[in-house]
Amino acid sequence: MALNKKCPEIREAGEEESGQLRRLFKTLEDCPGFIRVGPAGYLFSVKFEPEIENIYNIEVRPTDTFIVTFPRSGTTWTQEIVWLLLNDLDYAKAASLHIVERFVNIGTSIWGLASRKTQTYKEIEMNKEDRRKFEKVIVPGCELLAAATDPRFIKSHLPLSMLPPNLIETAKVVYVGRDPRDLVVSLYHFSRLISVPLYTGDFKTFWNMYMNDNVVRAPHLSHVKEAWDLRNHPNMLFLFYEELKQDLPGTIKRIAIFFNKTYTDEQISGLCKHVHIDNFRNNDSVNVNFLSKVDGLIPGEEPFIRKGKVGGWRDYFDEEMTKECERWMAKKVEETGIQFPTYP
Repeated sequence: MALNKKCPEIREAGEEESGQLRRLFKTLEDCPGFIRVGPAGYLFSVKFEPEIENIYNIEVRPTDTFIVTFPRSGTTWTQEIVWLLLNDLDYAKAASLHIVERFVNIGTSIWGLASRKTQTYKEIEMNKEDRRKFEKVIVPGCELLAAATDPRFIKSHLPLSMLPPNLIETAKVVYVGRDPRDLVVSLYHFSRLISVPLYTGDFKTFWNMYMNDNVVRAPHLSHVKEAWDLRNHPNMLFLFYEELKQDLPGTIKRIAIFFNKTYTDEQISGLCKHVHIDNFRNNDSVNVNFLSKVDGLIPGEEPFIRKGKVGGWRDYFDEEMTKECERWMAKKVEETGIQFPTYP
């Protein structure tokens, strides 16, 4: 792969924000540093820096399908829907191949995960099937993508500005945004679930870190705005998580139309049943339970697929936080122009 495009500017993160990350995320205590990327200042561990240029210079193909989201925006849910729509609703094949095998994750190496483990994935005791899945998590996405055959399905939590600059002109992109309040609740739980980086603080502190753009990959709304500004491009399908929740059949039809696929109402109904939260939570081909076998990478305190609820943030925000959030969101909506869906 020829590296010929200059990636976004990288600078060191401030000492104060770096110190907070080290104090509150257990496995970041010995992290050598943190960086900010691009004009928006997206936050990452310095261990991710070697991959940034590689990702920016990926060769995008017209047959590629990208799912791009900020974490905890309904990514896995959308992946399953898109993959099935583009594979003639082949449920048997979907069940036989884990989601990490069907989609290459660009940016999975943000923590330098392989270098943090005392064992390499080749030394860890696991069965052949789990080893195959774990390889898709531990190996940098650029390596996996280079070896993948067409059509390639690609997932990324990176903002569009850190992905190849010709992406939107070359391939189809589905972007999913989510209300910041519900997203931060889900991200808080996920940060307590996975041992890298393993958040140890309380929710209120986490919310303040989020508002101050001091969680990894933040700022969230800058991430969303990059896709929002391209929502009318013919190769971009911009969705909100709330749309999927409020009208799943209608939203699935929109996705099908975007990819020039046609299905009957009965087939759409069957897909809705397949991805219903109660079925989805128990679907082994989308869960990441296999990671719990790797040095406690996922301790199991929280489920990977949680409630999938809209408006669940109200159970976490006290009155003071709610008012603070209203002011913060009003300001951000005015700055970005993003029109989040309303719900009861």
